[in-house]
Amino acid sequence: MHRRTFLTGTAASAAFALSGPGLAFARSDAKDAGTLALLTEAADRLAAEVLEGMEGAGRGGARGTLRQLRRLFTPYIWPDSRYHHSAALEAPMETLLSQVEAAQHDDGTFSGGNRHSPPDSAFLMEDMGAMTEAAEGIRHPVVRDISSRLAAMMRKAGPALRTGGIHTPNHRWELSAALARIDRVDPNPAYRARIDEWLAEGVDINAEGIYSERSSNYAQAVSNPSLLRLSRLPGLEGLKHLVRRNLETTIDMAEPTYGDVETIYSRRQDQAQSKQTLHTYYLQYRELAQDFDDGRFAGIVRWIEQNDSSQLGDALADFLDHPKLAGPIPAPVQPFVDFQRYFRTVNLVRERRGDMTASFYAGSDWYEDGEPSRFYNTIGSGLATNPTLMRLWKGPLVIDAIRVIPDFFSMGHFRPSDIALADDGTVTLSGEMNVPYYLPMPPERRDPDGAYALSKSVDGRFNSALDFSHRPAHFRRLAIQMVARPRSDGYALEFSTDGEAEVGIAIEITLRPGGTLTGVQEVAGVGGLLTGGEATYTVEGQHLRFGPGGSDVVPRLSSGEQYSWAGGRLNLAGDKVYITGETPFTHTLRLAFG
Repeated sequence: MHRRTFLTGTAASAAFALSGPGLAFARSDAKDAGTLALLTEAADRLAAEVLEGMEGAGRGGARGTLRQLRRLFTPYIWPDSRYHHSAALEAPMETLLSQVEAAQHDDGTFSGGNRHSPPDSAFLMEDMGAMTEAAEGIRHPVVRDISSRLAAMMRKAGPALRTGGIHTPNHRWELSAALARIDRVDPNPAYRARIDEWLAEGVDINAEGIYSERSSNYAQAVSNPSLLRLSRLPGLEGLKHLVRRNLETTIDMAEPTYGDVETIYSRRQDQAQSKQTLHTYYLQYRELAQDFDDGRFAGIVRWIEQNDSSQLGDALADFLDHPKLAGPIPAPVQPFVDFQRYFRTVNLVRERRGDMTASFYAGSDWYEDGEPSRFYNTIGSGLATNPTLMRLWKGPLVIDAIRVIPDFFSMGHFRPSDIALADDGTVTLSGEMNVPYYLPMPPERRDPDGAYALSKSVDGRFNSALDFSHRPAHFRRLAIQMVARPRSDGYALEFSTDGEAEVGIAIEITLRPGGTLTGVQEVAGVGGLLTGGEATYTVEGQHLRFGPGGSDVVPRLSSGEQYSWAGGRLNLAGDKVYITGETPFTHTLRLAFG
């Protein structure tokens, strides 16, 4: 449709009846009117933001541009929106749609950092499919034109997505869900056959409800919604039970004040502790609350609506696409209860005591069954390497990380290899660093030309043409332990070392920004140094006291040779406080709220 048709669409709209599954619940009594009002208000705000930012339209690539189109298209077709059939949306929608069409390659794919990418193209199919299915049966000319052009792009993408490949585990489910979408506009048995081929590999979720990537970000954004989409296909209904398992675990991973979802055990980008919150799981909890009559899931739904409704603007499109979501949900049950749970598959202990939530972590991929793995002292995308030992929430007071940094052969942060949970609730984290000095090559392995294999040192710090795997070595050893004992007002953390003497040790405490810190000595370029007594961190009138401090030695901070070689540093945002000492080191750090 040309621009002039868009501009005359509203005048003509009165002649066209509104129908279709996306609007069927608009006049139904079996709907959650309060929720629809919240989502409509949030969707209208998003539409206003898109209109205000049209000068920069297209800067987010095809995927971002398509999402902007969806944010206009949804209120345009929704009768309760103040933008319903608004002429003000029509030219911007044409601009955005034309940009997406221009971005599609001749082979049907889109590029999103990865060139001619089936997975990146699959993400676009989700938004295209949501819009085309919501528009089914609507005979308004603008809506019909947009829907037909989206369907044309989906048909064009189908062959490449059916035969294309992936990079990460979640891509399999996103690609399969995209094929299910395409099959709706261009039925082809080959699409279901490819879906079944991917699913035949087995879904990568374990008994504890954790996907292989261990990522909250990809669970909520890709794996869960994709598997739910596939569960609506004949014979695949059982997939929703896998999603249910993940959502049950997510409740235990969540903090009840702000809805933070734990990410330290992830193998993806969110292990850097970028904030993930429950609102991103909203649609999944709502759908499965209905399917399983689950009051806890309904409790999460209502918590999100009461605390994060402003974040739900995109959800209205999904309600139009899948009208069942607008139906009533069970009576909510308080989802946040006291518990202590050891997630053995990721070496993580989670616990909640009233409004206090804590994590203890020893699941780095540097180790496997307590021993160095083939990834020892290696960092990279797809590996879990976060060195945070503990996180702690109590309302607005948040310790984002407690870490230990020894000044030991440029190994960087200590990462424990073992975790133990005692009957009294005590959690013990332990591990050791072993660094070699290499000895002469055995006679039978010597080469008179001195040509030895280029190899990596067993501690992972460096590479040399010394064929390390065949050389004897002797090791310097440093063992570190943290024992966390619960107290009525917080925790007592007992740190101790064994092995190498005269090694500098720094306990690093990272406090979430936003509060006032007192009782520490400020050190330029480092942060706060706690040398005696206690420090106090105050947020919104609530107080965290912690201490005592240690020596007055300024810490030598290293993220390890893996980072420093590339000029990087492993760091978190927030106020840093250090407690320093020297091995043999023992120190009890008390964390007290009140």
